[in-house]
Amino acid sequence: MNIQEWLTQLLSRPTADPLDWESYCVTMDDSTWKALWRDIDNTQAYEDGLEAGFRLLHATQQHRVQLGGRGYQSNQVLLYRSILAMLDKADRWDAYLAAWETIWAQTSHCLPVRGDALMGGDPRLAPFVRRADGGFGVPPLPYGVQPPKTIAVHFLYPQLRRKTLIERKLAQERAGKLVSKRRPLGPDALTAEEIQSRFTRIQESAQRRDEVERL
Repeated sequence: MNIQEWLTQLLSRPTADPLDWESYCVTMDDSTWKALWRDIDNTQAYEDGLEAGFRLLHATQQHRVQLGGRGYQSNQVLLYRSILAMLDKADRWDAYLAAWETIWAQTSHCLPVRGDALMGGDPRLAPFVRRADGGFGVPPLPYGVQPPKTIAVHFLYPQLRRKTLIERKLAQERAGKLVSKRRPLGPDALTAEEIQSRFTRIQESAQRRDEVERL
C-alpha cells in the first residue's frame, strides 16, 4: 500500500470510528509520518491534511494510556502544530487564528528552553513561560538575578512569529491592501465552526479521561 492509499484509507473511516492502535502506530511512525505530510504538501491537499490531523489527534487521546505521558505529549504537540500548518498553507487565516487561541487556552504542553532566553530581550516570551504553580506568565527578572538553567515554555511560542505575520496579512486584506489573493476554499472543507467543534470534542474527551484517572 502506497502513502496515498494509506491516507485514503485513513480518511475513509467514519469520523467517530477510533483508529486502532496498530494503524495509529504505523501512521505516527517517523517514516510514514514524513512520507504522509510530504505527499500532502506535494499535492497541496491541505484540507485532507487538516482532517487527518484531527483524526490522529482524536486517536492520540484514545490511546493516551498506551502512549505514556511523554509519548502522549510529544504526539499532541506534533499534531497541533500540523493542524496549524494546514490552516496556514490553505490561507485560512481566520480559522488559523481561532485555532491558535483555542490550542493556547486548552493545552499546557511545554518544551525545555535555556533559562538565559529570559534575558534575550524578547518581551513576548514571558507570557509563555510556565510558573511553579502551573500557570503561564512570569515577571521580568530583577536586576542582578541570574535566570534558572532551563525554563518550560509553551510549545506555541515558536509559532508566535508566524501568528503575527498572519494577523498582519488579515489586517491588510480587510484594509484592501493585500497584493495576492488567498487560495480558494474547497467544497468539502471544514467550516470554521466545525473546526472549533472538533477541538471542543477532543478537549471534552480529555477531561472525561482525566476524571476517570482521578477516581
